[in-house]
Amino acid sequence: MKKYLMTGVAALAFAATFTSCSKTDLYDEGKVEEQKIASVTEKYDAAFKKYVGVEIDKNHTWGFGKTTTPATTRASDNANSNMWGSDYYVPSKLTPEQIDVVMKWFAKNQNPNGVTINCDKIFAQYVGATDNGKSHMDYMTVGDDDFHISNLNAGDQGTKNVFAGDLQGDPNLDFNLRKVYYDDKITFIEGTSTTRFGYHNSNDSKMYYDFVIIPGYEIDDIVADRYFVGFDYKQLKDDGTGIINLDGYFNDWVVAITPGIRKPNVRVICEDLSVKENGDFDFNDAVFDVEFTSTGARIVLLAAGGTLPLTIGGEEVHEKFGVPTSTMVNTGKAGRPIVEFNITGSFGYDANNIPVIVTKTEGQIPLTAVKAHAPGKIQVNQYYKWCTEREDILTKYPKFADYCADQNVKWY
Repeated sequence: MKKYLMTGVAALAFAATFTSCSKTDLYDEGKVEEQKIASVTEKYDAAFKKYVGVEIDKNHTWGFGKTTTPATTRASDNANSNMWGSDYYVPSKLTPEQIDVVMKWFAKNQNPNGVTINCDKIFAQYVGATDNGKSHMDYMTVGDDDFHISNLNAGDQGTKNVFAGDLQGDPNLDFNLRKVYYDDKITFIEGTSTTRFGYHNSNDSKMYYDFVIIPGYEIDDIVADRYFVGFDYKQLKDDGTGIINLDGYFNDWVVAITPGIRKPNVRVICEDLSVKENGDFDFNDAVFDVEFTSTGARIVLLAAGGTLPLTIGGEEVHEKFGVPTSTMVNTGKAGRPIVEFNITGSFGYDANNIPVIVTKTEGQIPLTAVKAHAPGKIQVNQYYKWCTEREDILTKYPKFADYCADQNVKWY
């Protein structure tokens, strides 16, 4: 955990951005970097106002203000507890294309090198199985205590009608009318450990633990946001004299695993102040959720759609995803599982006080949200869906310009 102390850097950048300086100031010691920052933010401010084409609400807070995170309900692995999407990030439904890619990978790669993950809460989704898996691997376990994963047997493959945590339709409609459910085979387990996975073989009534965990990004970009547990089937010989040899292919039963991360109710979307001729306002250069704690804040990093070094409370977003700065994460092509981390500081329960800083050739520039000016960051709620690569915010959300002119407009 890095300790990040709040300083006057944000205030300095604000002053540099929106305060004119004399020609003499340009040559004063200590003013050069300030002027460089001012040139970037002033250019961004002008380009943004031209882009939205409206006069910005002079009292606009860009969604920020003191907030608290309500207590969440305890989740369950019970099939009837299908409202996980209210409190946790529920993985999206696996498509036929994703399933095909994963099963082919496991069928082609013998004795693959896996990884270990450390989670006490996970979502598990059925992917596929061989005939042995479907016929004899009758239930799956997790953890050293062999916790039985309810509703994820090779036969019935799990529960369905889970609230995906997404909303669709007119923002003015009632919340409950906008909830999105999907018919997916999925279950949720908490209070467990991912140190071991096993299965019960109905053919000989034995437990086996021949498994491997493969990150999705080693398989294909389209499944890069989750992990996959594969099992290599074995059983006692009919005469009980030994074990039928493993074949080294862990495709007899494959299950997708996603860390169960609790969802805060505050989301921040960021623009790294880059300005292009045709505009570049997607607000996906960093997307993160915030839950305030007694010592600072818990950050859940969802996406990093920019290619400049960018920090949240001193933590660089690309490093957190384990990718180089040039790689855009969870906005289109490259994907990674979401990441959570803690930062320390006194933020006053206002996400605007969490420092977000981009490094450009002109220097380190804080992203601000200032009344009557273009925002470098905007606070939204947990149901906001950020833009993908090459998708600008006005295209995805046509009411965004109206929101800039009147902060009371519901735009997503």
